[in-house]
Amino acid sequence: MKKILYAIALFLALYVVNNEFGFLAALGLVAVMIGVICYMKRATLMTRSANQHYFVKGNVEKAKSLYEKAYKTGDMTPACKIAYSSFCLRENLFDKGRRILTEVINSKRSTNENKMNAKHNLAVLVWKEGNLDEAIELLEEVHEKFTATNTYGTLGVLYLERAKRDRDFEKELPFMLEAYDYNDSDKTIADNLGELYLHMGEYEKASEVYSTLLKTALITPMPYYNYGLVLKNMGDIEGARENFEKALDCRFTSVITVTREMIEEELSKLN
Repeated sequence: MKKILYAIALFLALYVVNNEFGFLAALGLVAVMIGVICYMKRATLMTRSANQHYFVKGNVEKAKSLYEKAYKTGDMTPACKIAYSSFCLRENLFDKGRRILTEVINSKRSTNENKMNAKHNLAVLVWKEGNLDEAIELLEEVHEKFTATNTYGTLGVLYLERAKRDRDFEKELPFMLEAYDYNDSDKTIADNLGELYLHMGEYEKASEVYSTLLKTALITPMPYYNYGLVLKNMGDIEGARENFEKALDCRFTSVITVTREMIEEELSKLN
């Protein structure tokens, strides 16, 4: 609606100025109005650019600079703040991430969807701070009220961490299958199910999941690492090596549960 109003205002201004002062004056007015609109939307434009630099180009410093500039304008929308918080989580900026998410949750500008997405990210932050059970409780509340692919995926990650801690993988299988049935094309959901099968020793089932998932190249190392472990356990050493090497070429952030050192250790065992 706002875009339509901007277009109407621009058309009317152009018409009036063109008739009163001529074409060049009209063009000047257009330039001024575009500049004003860009200034009003500067926080959103900088956030979009930051997202592009970070999630597509992998330029952490440029993205950080743009996010901070957008935040300092004081005009960041709740959705832009959520995007900034995702960056903070991945780069271990937990204090700043918590502050931003709290602002979104308490803001009158935030829609219910904004608040649910903020609580989703807050649950991840709580987990990374070492409070797994609290994180699960928070995200379960979100998932119950706002079921979506991302809540299925992240809750699956947390359930896997609980299963590793408690050594009870069978408990989490019904949820993983439910999530996979909900969206079997999501990489996090698929990786969660594949990793669960790996820990259960169901290597054939895990291989089937990863064979489908990895038909498309991914930028996260987790699926390659897990599939490498599956193939290693199935006796396919060269296949395992290939996937471990692919994993090392991926991007590592604080929200994934595998490190470069873990992969290098697995590779060394194959030599």
